[in-house]
Amino acid sequence: PQPEPEPVAQREYPSPPGPGAPQPVDFPSAVQFELDNGLTVYIVENHEVPIVSSTLVVRAGSMDNATVAGLTADMLGEGTRARSKAKIDEAIEFVGGTLGESAGVHNSFVFTRTLDKDLKLGLTLLSDEVMNPLFPEEALEKQKQQVKTSLSMNAGSPGYLAGMLFDHVAYPEGHPYGELAPSAEDVDAIKVADLREFHETFYRANNSFLVLSGDITVAEAKPLVKRTLGRWKSTTKRELPGNPLNKFKDYAVPTELVVHLVDRPGSAQAEIIIGNLAIARNHQDWAALKLANSILGGSATGRLFLDVREEKGLAYNVASYLDEAQAPGTFYINTRTRNASTAEMLAALFGHLGRMRKELPTDAELATAKARIVGQFPLELETAGQIASKIRSALTYGLPTDYWKGYRDSISAVTAQQVQDVAKKYMHPIPHVVIVGEAAAIEGQIREVLPKATIKMYGTDLQPKG
Repeated sequence: PQPEPEPVAQREYPSPPGPGAPQPVDFPSAVQFELDNGLTVYIVENHEVPIVSSTLVVRAGSMDNATVAGLTADMLGEGTRARSKAKIDEAIEFVGGTLGESAGVHNSFVFTRTLDKDLKLGLTLLSDEVMNPLFPEEALEKQKQQVKTSLSMNAGSPGYLAGMLFDHVAYPEGHPYGELAPSAEDVDAIKVADLREFHETFYRANNSFLVLSGDITVAEAKPLVKRTLGRWKSTTKRELPGNPLNKFKDYAVPTELVVHLVDRPGSAQAEIIIGNLAIARNHQDWAALKLANSILGGSATGRLFLDVREEKGLAYNVASYLDEAQAPGTFYINTRTRNASTAEMLAALFGHLGRMRKELPTDAELATAKARIVGQFPLELETAGQIASKIRSALTYGLPTDYWKGYRDSISAVTAQQVQDVAKKYMHPIPHVVIVGEAAAIEGQIREVLPKATIKMYGTDLQPKG
């Protein structure tokens, strides 16, 4: 017989230190001035490194025209009346800078990042793209092909399909936030004239603002901005279309539980989104709801991650989200699970939503969520570009100009009772439920765990079936 092995001493690991007190953060003030044409300029000084981040923001995006907005922004870099695309690219690359264009939901952007000594070149190229785009026909065809390729790829993504359908059913009919993706035929129908019309309508000085952040002073910026963007045309309120979100005054929440099931034959997993409309970014309850979301599923310390993933093993990833928007945004939980565990997953998610409404968070949960958000904030202010992004966010969502100075204090002041109160208000007992998966494998489980729910079936084109 072999001798018994000697017992191995159990290793002991010291507990990690707790979070320290938050270090003071002085969010830099933005100094603003306005050109004669109505362009507002914001200067945020940061002289640690000789770099300047410049972002021109046009107050128009996909909510004004879903596909045309993105194509218009992309085409700005395809050449101007004075410079070909090759010359633009060569000029900015020669000085080691960057120049780019994009469009979001609310805004379109042209941005550049250069050394301080090359700021004049950066603003010259930026202003040329904004004021004098050429919109060449052959470049538009190339951009349209890229859009169609992306649409084709997205059509095979369960996560994309679930997110698209969730927004569509959550928002009122015709709402810009809830539009379905365009078809290939819709993209093919877009002409150069559509881009020129969008540009002529929205790309105006007094419908835009410029943020300069980094190694720059107001005295240095004024002559540069006036020289490069001072001749940019402005517009009148009568000529400028109103914000399309203003047409929607009422945002209803569901009164009956409906499961929107996208049948995707062959799927081994079910993609699940559960949620509802919540609040706009500038709502007074934002800080409390952000903490409630963090406690539920905003990080790896949230209830969903610790229970659904770590304890039950139902998913690799599960999280909850709170969208920022000018109109009411969405609160939602997103995860995916094996077909066989769909019912167990749905029961777990509904259980956690109910618990958020019925119970106060523990002192430890509240303290952990606050420490994470407050502690992460300084990391979001490390570069000139990050600071400029905060300024753009405040301007986009109608936040007070000094909002970020008191941001951490607003988070720290939230109480456990306020967290439960906002959970009751904005985590509704009858949410929208969207599932993408093989209907034959999961439909029966849905009826078992949600017997009172109506199931509405869709194809992968997101059109209702039957």
